[in-house]
Amino acid sequence: MTQPLTGIRAERKMSYFSIEERANELRKQLKLGQLDRFDATGFFNDVLPDSTFECKAGCITLREAIEDCTQEGMTRWNPELSVLEVVLSGTTYSLLQQEHVRARSTVAHELGHAYLHTDQIIRLSGMSLSSQVALHRQRNAHQPCEDTEWQANAFGSALLMPAEGIERLFFRLGRHSEQAIAETYWVSLESAHYRILTYERSLRR
Repeated sequence: MTQPLTGIRAERKMSYFSIEERANELRKQLKLGQLDRFDATGFFNDVLPDSTFECKAGCITLREAIEDCTQEGMTRWNPELSVLEVVLSGTTYSLLQQEHVRARSTVAHELGHAYLHTDQIIRLSGMSLSSQVALHRQRNAHQPCEDTEWQANAFGSALLMPAEGIERLFFRLGRHSEQAIAETYWVSLESAHYRILTYERSLRR
């Protein structure tokens, strides 16, 4: 069953393969093996602050932020500091300290926005509120591969559960390995199940 789109149109289409490559670049920078667990807590606390990467807008600095907000997390451009902020709510951050699977997924998802949508986030930050609302009204007028939330979800999933690692677990345990995937990468069973479906449909070689 196709899930409804929840984001706006991204600046470019991205396939699962291309998003997987971007997520693997980050995993390689962190020196993570294909069966290694992404340390979302350590990344948010120690790696994210003042890290940089290149995009069309130039060399962008990332920062972490914790705020009292209704959203679990968000990624935004701070024009005063000229940094891209990955923001967690106080509740989400507290859960992250406990290694809660949903908080870990929130960090990975927001990193998807940070690494895939930087230029778009910067551009939107300069638009009026009415213009941004108009964009959100058109959120279903595009394909899934163009959707910002779909892309961020795909990046987060690949960062937490890399395809090569899934292949290795399949080879050892067979294709009904939700529990093993969940325990290996410390994700929810629902996330593991969805990742298997994604792999079978879009990533299987």
